[in-house]
Amino acid sequence: MNKNSVNALMATHSPSHSWLSVCTKATFITGLAIILSACNPSDSSNSSAPASNESTSAHHNMQSGDHQQHMADMDMNPSEPPEALGKDYSIYQIGGEWTDHKGNKLELDNLKGKNQVIIMAYTSCQHTCPILIRGMKQIEKEMTPEARANTEFVLATLDTERDTVEVMNNYASHNQLGDNWHLIRSDEANTRMLANTLNIKYQFADNGDINHSNFISILDPEGRLVAQEIGIADSGIKPLINYLNSHS
Repeated sequence: MNKNSVNALMATHSPSHSWLSVCTKATFITGLAIILSACNPSDSSNSSAPASNESTSAHHNMQSGDHQQHMADMDMNPSEPPEALGKDYSIYQIGGEWTDHKGNKLELDNLKGKNQVIIMAYTSCQHTCPILIRGMKQIEKEMTPEARANTEFVLATLDTERDTVEVMNNYASHNQLGDNWHLIRSDEANTRMLANTLNIKYQFADNGDINHSNFISILDPEGRLVAQEIGIADSGIKPLINYLNSHS
């Protein structure tokens, strides 16, 4: 039935029929409003879905800030192997001038001749960097005397502004890092180049923190990347110890 027919029919009905039509229209409009309300995206976005067991457990086991940091760290550890890993490529080829924590100028190939255990971190970090340092010290402790004599340890800072020579020297002293440790700094371009080569991802947060990958890498005496593990758990440290003890 078309619109004109409906209007004509309504015009010929008695008042009781008109009242019934009004009620019918009201019922129809009310139903339509309910349907539209159910389809409104804003309602679904404001509704609270039941939390999963995993998210509930995470909420009880860590503070919000720690959880955000944890997730950032997870995102910063790429699952793809670095391009240099397993290839005949020396990281020392990237060059650039660096300065160690004693104020000595050096290029990366000055490290040639020994295995290097290297991380990229920064001294004011309060999250995973201290764990990485402890992991490196654990590696040093569990190496054989022969392996220890042929291995050095490097912290290349990601914080090219705040990690001055003085700051890094104080950090080395505070953490009792020996003569076989090098804390090195350079400009942002050289730092980014080294990070890209080692597959280290990092970004600066608004609060001054630097979110970054938690890798410990091993370079052979020629500067080739031969091993790399996430260095904040024993499961990552043990393979590196085994490699160094069998390749010295």
